[in-house]
Amino acid sequence: MNLPPAPNGLHNRWNLGLRWGFCNKVDCVVRDNLQKCSSCLVAVYCSAGHQRAHWPEHKSTCKLIKTTREELAQEEVALRALPGDMFMPPNPFETERGSFWYWKPTRPYMKARFNVISTLLNMKTGEAVELALDHSFETLHLNCADNQGVRSTVPGLFLRLGRDQEAYDFIKWYAVTGAVSSYEWGNPESPFLDLHDQDVFERFDDFVAKVYDTSMLVCLTNLKIRLMLDLQMLQRESRKPGQRNAGYDKKMEWVREDAMTDQLYKRRDLVERSQWTDLIDDLDDQIKKLVKLVNERNEHYWPALKAPDRWAAAYPTIYIPGSPQEINIVFRQTWYTWSECPAAFEVVKRYARI
Repeated sequence: MNLPPAPNGLHNRWNLGLRWGFCNKVDCVVRDNLQKCSSCLVAVYCSAGHQRAHWPEHKSTCKLIKTTREELAQEEVALRALPGDMFMPPNPFETERGSFWYWKPTRPYMKARFNVISTLLNMKTGEAVELALDHSFETLHLNCADNQGVRSTVPGLFLRLGRDQEAYDFIKWYAVTGAVSSYEWGNPESPFLDLHDQDVFERFDDFVAKVYDTSMLVCLTNLKIRLMLDLQMLQRESRKPGQRNAGYDKKMEWVREDAMTDQLYKRRDLVERSQWTDLIDDLDDQIKKLVKLVNERNEHYWPALKAPDRWAAAYPTIYIPGSPQEINIVFRQTWYTWSECPAAFEVVKRYARI
């Protein structure tokens, strides 16, 4: 199938397992003239017949998304209608953006938006994940201090969408800026998520100790593995007979065909190399350290990848860091970054010896 660039303008997303841009009937590959489900406004179909055929599978998720979206709309109307008093200033969407949670009347609205994110992620399509990511960012910008823990989900969503640069920038911001004790979370003038185009290949020694979130640490591991696999692909292709003197355009054909990250599209200097052994060896060392760090943070995480059905069904509960209960939520936030990128999953199983 001749596939166009993905929504990020690149082709890497086609090499990941998250289905997007097709009719939601699983065995259908039609991409043109798709119509949204009028109820959930997320699922898309090429015909009424395929929508009917998919309804038994889609029904429960469709109703949940529709219900939570309507509840969010109702909460927004109610919040905007409040005149303002000692418990909250008027027009909080305009006047209190960044510190919503501080004002108790905003919390039903924030909880409703969180419920929308959760229900969207029941649908395993790129369209649903993108919407969940949009809602997550709006939640964070409304309440930068993130009392609901939304930030822990975001890197995994970026990775599922093939937006690796943004995943790395997000993780690094929380480590180098958000982790600083003097950062003023309640100050709307404080820089927020303002790191962009950081070097994804760089060593993380200066900041990784401040990646306090286990899910972010797992996602950083996942990303470094994908980078290594992409460089190994270039090295493997360049060693084939007749390919040793391949130029940039030819190498970019390999990238479009096989690369899993967005990085080689942005780094011509890396693609034009004749060998990548030093970079591969450095990433190998970084991955070993990250796998060890994750294990030190919570020894239950890597073994959990051997029993995905058990942990996917586990209900999140109150936990202490390092406990099995923590994995209930960390697994949910990271599992699809592995299952939708099988090559990375096979690599991490070797590194973690599971």
